[in-house]
Amino acid sequence: MTGGKLNVNAAKTFTSDLLLAGANISDLTGIEYFTSVFKIDASFNNLTTIPNISASTSLQYLFLNSNHITSLPDLSALTHLIQLQVINNQLVSLPSLNKLTSLDYLFLNNNQLTALPDISALTNIRYVIAGNNPITTFPDFSPNVNLIELHVHQTGATEIKGLQALTKLSKLYCWENKITDLSALSNNKSLTGLYASNNLLTSLPILTNKPNLKTIEISNNKLTFEDLLPLTTIIGLTGFSYSPQDSVGVYTKQNVRLKHDIALSTTEDAGVTGSTYTWYKNSEKITSTTAAPFVIPSAKVSDAGDYYATSTNTSLPLLTLTHRIWNVSIINCIDLASYSVTIPYNDCKIGATVESNIVLDGGIAPYTYTLTPAASTNSTVSTTGDFTQMAPGEYSYSIRDTNNCGIDTTLTIKKPAKCDPVIIPTGDPQMNSYFIEQPGTAKIVDLSGNTIAQLTTPAVWYGYRSDGSLADAGYYVILVNNSKVTNITVIR
Repeated sequence: MTGGKLNVNAAKTFTSDLLLAGANISDLTGIEYFTSVFKIDASFNNLTTIPNISASTSLQYLFLNSNHITSLPDLSALTHLIQLQVINNQLVSLPSLNKLTSLDYLFLNNNQLTALPDISALTNIRYVIAGNNPITTFPDFSPNVNLIELHVHQTGATEIKGLQALTKLSKLYCWENKITDLSALSNNKSLTGLYASNNLLTSLPILTNKPNLKTIEISNNKLTFEDLLPLTTIIGLTGFSYSPQDSVGVYTKQNVRLKHDIALSTTEDAGVTGSTYTWYKNSEKITSTTAAPFVIPSAKVSDAGDYYATSTNTSLPLLTLTHRIWNVSIINCIDLASYSVTIPYNDCKIGATVESNIVLDGGIAPYTYTLTPAASTNSTVSTTGDFTQMAPGEYSYSIRDTNNCGIDTTLTIKKPAKCDPVIIPTGDPQMNSYFIEQPGTAKIVDLSGNTIAQLTTPAVWYGYRSDGSLADAGYYVILVNNSKVTNITVIR
């Protein structure tokens, strides 16, 4: 200094290092005149800007850590720069770095960078430390074939492009991102440390082929025992962090039919031995087993609920995997998808033929079809849903499967036209009754005007009196709602 001012000529010939760290400096104006310095360390100050130092072409080390810098000047003339350190600042962008072909170390941690500039020309760079920045997309690192350490942690990135070309990479720090795939590391034989906790990994690269691997940190991903157990065979592994892991599987809603089996199973770790599975319903423990499938036979309504399983393995004792919930609802054991009945033939003497066209959901064959006349227990059974020689009348129609699950409905078979109103109560099934179709109250009246039976119609009269005795042979009148419907003859 001369008279309180910088001696510019002396500054230009100054070749020692400028070590200005922690000096409470807020303004570096004047530093641009130190054009022959080898190193500038102005870390731990109160700087917000840096003067244009393009003339300092001999500079090899520039340390500006822990300041409040928001931008850097043009650095493209500093072609001898080996290290650039600007961690713990407020940088939102960087100038072009592609002409700094001598750059070996690039420290950018803890800034506000949303992107990195193109560094494809920096083929000699060995260390890129750019973690804790809101960078969601990194450049392709394929050209940076000499990288030894890559730090891209805490950025929100979903992928790291170019890993397959980084055969010299020794340490990868990519924890706390959204990365789903690191398989590009499989052919790398130089890796000594993988720091990939807190991501979305569902599988791992091949790691058992890396003879110098010492540290693996992969907790808080979506990995299973199938992914992790091979790592226990790596000789020389001194650091292995694998627990906890995020729940595996997906939330599933499952409808199970009444009386059918509830079958739940974890599909992960299918080829793994030595695991124990503990099953829970509504957070209450049900059972523990060494087999993944879990079956509740013949489901009841009370079996509905939320089920999940945990699994442990003796070879990785620190980890308990939790499989996501199966929400089980119990529904009807059988449903009628479609239903139609036709009567292609109906004869006064032979009876009716009934053909069913029925589609069922959820039933288990074989099925049994049953027609039961109203006010009677004389059922007719079919295995096909087709019936022959059925008398006119109202029927209960039931369908049952092998679990006795079923559908109940009704069927009406009308009297054929122009049939003689004659019944033979003790005769064949086709003529032992008379079907009164008209709704209302029916009276059976003898020739003396006495009411011998009364029915609520539609109904079938089987020739019996109200007291249960058979009506005498003869002629009778059927009145419905006190109006004559027909004469009927009873033959005994």
